[in-house]
Amino acid sequence: MFFWPQSVENRAALRTAIAALVAILISFKFHLETPYWSGMTVVIVSNLYTGSIIDKATMRILGTIAGAFLGYFIAGLVVNSFLLYLVCCFLVIAVSVYFFNYSKHGYAYLLGALCIFIVISQLALNPQNAFFVAIWRPVEIGIGVFVAAVNAYAVFPNHIKDNMVVQVHDIFDEFLAEFKALHQLLIHPDVNSSELAERNLNIKKKIRTAIELIGALNQEIGVKKEHVDRFRAYMDTLYAMSRQFQYLIILQPQVTELNSLKKLDIDPLFAAIEHDLIEFQTKFDLRQTEAIVLQTSDALADFEQRFNRRKNNLSVKSDFIYSFINYVKQLNQNFILIKSLSSPEPVAITPKYKVISKQQRLRSDYDLIKHCIKAGLSVLLALGFWFVSNWPGGLNGIISSLVISIKGKNLFDMKHVSIHRFMGCFLGGGVGLISLAVFEMNLYELIIILLFFVWAFSYFMFKMTEYSYIGLQANIALIITLAQQGGPPIGLDPPLQRLAGIIIGITATIIVANVLWRSDVWTILKRYIDKLYRFIAFNLEQVILVTEDQRSLHDLANLFWLSRGLITSLSNEQLSLKKQNLLSALTQRFESLVIVQATISHILVTIDLKKAHETALLFEFDLLSHEKKLIESFNLHDSTAGLNLSQIFGDFVTNIDHHAAFASTNDESIRNLLAYVNALKQVSLHIN
Repeated sequence: MFFWPQSVENRAALRTAIAALVAILISFKFHLETPYWSGMTVVIVSNLYTGSIIDKATMRILGTIAGAFLGYFIAGLVVNSFLLYLVCCFLVIAVSVYFFNYSKHGYAYLLGALCIFIVISQLALNPQNAFFVAIWRPVEIGIGVFVAAVNAYAVFPNHIKDNMVVQVHDIFDEFLAEFKALHQLLIHPDVNSSELAERNLNIKKKIRTAIELIGALNQEIGVKKEHVDRFRAYMDTLYAMSRQFQYLIILQPQVTELNSLKKLDIDPLFAAIEHDLIEFQTKFDLRQTEAIVLQTSDALADFEQRFNRRKNNLSVKSDFIYSFINYVKQLNQNFILIKSLSSPEPVAITPKYKVISKQQRLRSDYDLIKHCIKAGLSVLLALGFWFVSNWPGGLNGIISSLVISIKGKNLFDMKHVSIHRFMGCFLGGGVGLISLAVFEMNLYELIIILLFFVWAFSYFMFKMTEYSYIGLQANIALIITLAQQGGPPIGLDPPLQRLAGIIIGITATIIVANVLWRSDVWTILKRYIDKLYRFIAFNLEQVILVTEDQRSLHDLANLFWLSRGLITSLSNEQLSLKKQNLLSALTQRFESLVIVQATISHILVTIDLKKAHETALLFEFDLLSHEKKLIESFNLHDSTAGLNLSQIFGDFVTNIDHHAAFASTNDESIRNLLAYVNALKQVSLHIN
């Protein structure tokens, strides 16, 4: 029976193996000096999906060509000055690392810097060779890029647009399970609510994964810009749904509140929500042609009618009941928006505020500037080791130093990157050396060995994402060992030079990381959390005190994920009691900020602030004064003042029905005010 790969990972691994082999054979055919660069390029730009390969391959070839010619130009300027040579090396690396973090085309800047180094390094090896390298290195890499791009479409293609359908179906499955769990929690108070938080976090991770692929979706044939924009809006709406749900589960409902909700008969409402989620799931497509019928609007209207009839028998002081009603209303608005995105002419979404993006923050981020300086100094130190020791593999040491500096922003990450780089080098190089010892290594044996082991390492890389760097480095080491000039290998210099280079690079990077602005993981995590607190304080003030048309809010999603990633990594380590306590304290601070961020999102999306202030005046409650005190307390980390404010907010909610204005104020206005005051109370309780 003919074997046809079914899984996305297996198809991508086979495609990578075939493309790498073809690129190497083409380089053999044209008698290129270093054919392994063509094969390395294929495995480096390899990805599960076609669009991602094209995106990365395009940046790689553009960066390489620009770097080669710029490198040749710089080589002519610095050839007679060693000091100028070192200064240029430092500036090239520092600038490339800055733009690697700052620009969405950062990979092109990184490859440009590497190619500049490859060219100007010839000044130390063979100055006459600089022009030759500037011409032929882009050719070798260009062969790999071309073969990878053609194979991405021709050999076992995995299109992002097809995967998007699978991912969205999976996300809706998670939402369905989440709402079923919420329904059970409201009916049976003994159900563990922590499951909801875990499930919601899992939904956010899956949505984030889908969002990360959107940029590469533009590279796929047959996908129009309008489809990409529509899908981005679709994902943003789903992410907003998960954020709003997060605020709901922050509140801890009392048994009496849950009993009140059950009396209102919530089953039809949840049945309608489930129906609409299934409707979205079954009819999702990037081109969106099928009509969608919603039931949540009618079910919500019926639910509110029941509430209005029975509200005199229910508590109006409940945090959770009013938050639940507000949440379902906002959920219904999101459903209507998703339906609009599914129509031929979707409604234009007007943002309520300007977004301060990650790139805008990084423009003047001192931590990034320090990171760039450290990366430049690491490369200079690796360069110094090379010059002083005359150890082969100096160029590989420079590359290793740069890669480790970029991938490891703290000593904890550097350790893992270095270990994975070593393991991959030994694994791939070991397979190559064993193959040389066992086989005569004619061309046919070389083809079989490359095809099988590149497939195996690629499959490991795609399947075991946590250890994917090991698979990548194993592929690179294997190709360097076996794909040498003229055909099968005749020497061991390339793999041994790479190993020596890795040692040089790791040593240089670790020394600089420990000596200059030491960046251990605890310092970095604390720095991230401090930044989050500062940016959240800014966002809080913007949402509460600044008019809607003047708001500018920090997009903190990336910083939250970075912090959570560090906390998760540290949680899996064996820590001393002192460090366990430190991690617990930092985790508690982080979770408090998660709650505050969810509360800010809730205020921004759900609350009518103008109406809340007007209603507060009717109840003689100085809302503006308390808002300013809350902002001041948050900026000063004054938790005592926060507790005092929470008491004021709590007393107001408790006694609101005793005020003379209560009977004459409409229920919608009271509900809006109570939801806002309870949100302010949540913020005041989480000042730290």
